[in-house]
Amino acid sequence: MKKSRVLMSAATLAATCIAGASLTGFAALDGEEVNAVDAVAAIQGVVPESLSGLAAVSSDSDTAAQVSLPGGTIDVPVDPADGLGLGGSLRIGLPFAQQASDATDSALPGVVAFDNNNGSTTVPLIKADGTLQINTVIENAQAPKRYDYPIEVPDGASVVQTPDGTVAIVTADGSPLRVFGDAWAKDANGEPVPTHYEVHGNTLTQVIDFTEHTAFPVVADPSTSAYSYNCVLTNGSSYFLKPGTLLRTCQGSRLQMYYNGRVAYTYYLTLNGLPGNPARASLDCIVAIAGTGAGLVTTTSGLGVWATAASIYGLKSCIA
Repeated sequence: MKKSRVLMSAATLAATCIAGASLTGFAALDGEEVNAVDAVAAIQGVVPESLSGLAAVSSDSDTAAQVSLPGGTIDVPVDPADGLGLGGSLRIGLPFAQQASDATDSALPGVVAFDNNNGSTTVPLIKADGTLQINTVIENAQAPKRYDYPIEVPDGASVVQTPDGTVAIVTADGSPLRVFGDAWAKDANGEPVPTHYEVHGNTLTQVIDFTEHTAFPVVADPSTSAYSYNCVLTNGSSYFLKPGTLLRTCQGSRLQMYYNGRVAYTYYLTLNGLPGNPARASLDCIVAIAGTGAGLVTTTSGLGVWATAASIYGLKSCIA
């Protein structure tokens, strides 16, 4: 049932736009415009949350959508070969850019689509919080399963994939410029489709393992936030938090917030005056759970409402 609702919503939206154009005297939508409407309607039907919190964008003859932020301008080009700009010298290339059509307006203000002319469509979304979400809408089983995003990085920077699968763009000293969220894909029924990331040089590839039995359309994306977080443990090791991860999951001594590769703020985490991430089966661990007022995680900025020490730090650090 859900599959038919998704497809119906796309057809209805496209038909409404075409009918509206006819009634108002404008020319009917061409094939690329209908495809753009269908692609955005598929996103609305499968992952409607992706279309929330969109930024107000501007445009010009070369730029289909752009947003100016303190760290630089995020832009979506008219020509797919120009790639997506993330401020400064950081750009993300689009899949099948050499064969894709120019950006086409959808029925949603400020949202454009690139018809890849192979059964897939790319729909970049710029969120008000600086997140860039690059949606791929896959129409049928004949579409490609691999989607390459060649990334143009500043001098000394590179694209890395950590042992836990996190993909990040990092500077020469390992500081994060951008961290990508988990690879995901959903079919027309909202069910997950197997997918994963691969990194080859400075190219991020999303592989989507649909079959002829998958309910189409499929929606997938890589997304990356303007802010990146690094959880530093008491032993000196650290790891990136993927976008969307609750900050309280950092069981470390401090949490570093990065913006464009620079530390914007450091949150020092404590438990009853002791460093976070206490060693298991240690006195610190016992104090963390049973100590007087094993209450709130505190930081230098006074964010004492993050989480309770007993439920988050105590139990997980000591018995996990």
